[in-house]
Order: sequence, then C-alpha cells, then structure tokens
Amino acid sequence: QGQYSPRGLEAVWPIYRNEMQLPTGLGQALFTRFTNLPYAHLATAVPLVAAFSEMLSSDEAYDRFDTMSFQDLCKKMGVSRRLYDEVFEPMILTGLFAPGAQCSAAAALGMAYFFVLKSQNS
Repeated sequence: QGQYSPRGLEAVWPIYRNEMQLPTGLGQALFTRFTNLPYAHLATAVPLVAAFSEMLSSDEAYDRFDTMSFQDLCKKMGVSRRLYDEVFEPMILTGLFAPGAQCSAAAALGMAYFFVLKSQNS
C-alpha cells in the first residue's frame, strides 16, 4: 500500500504479516518506508508512544486526550511540522474525514491503534 501526494509516492506500507514479527510499533516503524521524509523528522513521533500509554491508562486519561485536538497533541509532544503535514494530517483526513485540528487526540490515536498498531499480523 502506498501514500501519494502531488509530488508522487511518499510512503510504502508492506504487508506486515510477510515481514519478521516484531513488537507492535517497532515493526511498523522499521518496515514502513517513507521516500521523502528524513529520519530526523520521523524520530519526532517517538513521544507519541508515551501518549498512547497514558491515554490507555485510565478513563480520566482518555477523557483528557478527548478534550484536546490531535494537532495540539502533536505540537505539545514535539512532532515536527513536516511529519505532521506530510504523514499524520493525510492519515487523519483519510481515516476520520476531518483535519487534525478538528479531531480529538483520543479519536486520532484510537484510529492509529486500530489501523496501524493492532494490525501487524493481518
């Protein structure tokens, strides 16, 4: 599966079940190929792992993430503007049919969990 922009192919997602099985998240990070995005920008997504863990820790934590936008969460966690614009915003627009500024962080993280993290074996 590929992600395209007006500039052409931006990312390639392999069929993860055909790859070596790694812990969730690590496999996706290692096997997904971003053709135009430097690793320095990709690395700024790492703090979102803590956001996932925190959001899932309690109902109160989930409610906190549900009151902030995904765009605000990315800014707070230090996600680079380029990574947000070129990877996350297109995914949110495609998956939730609204920009990240209008989607709760809980909804965006939940979508990412379901479609990306939970699906390595499928």
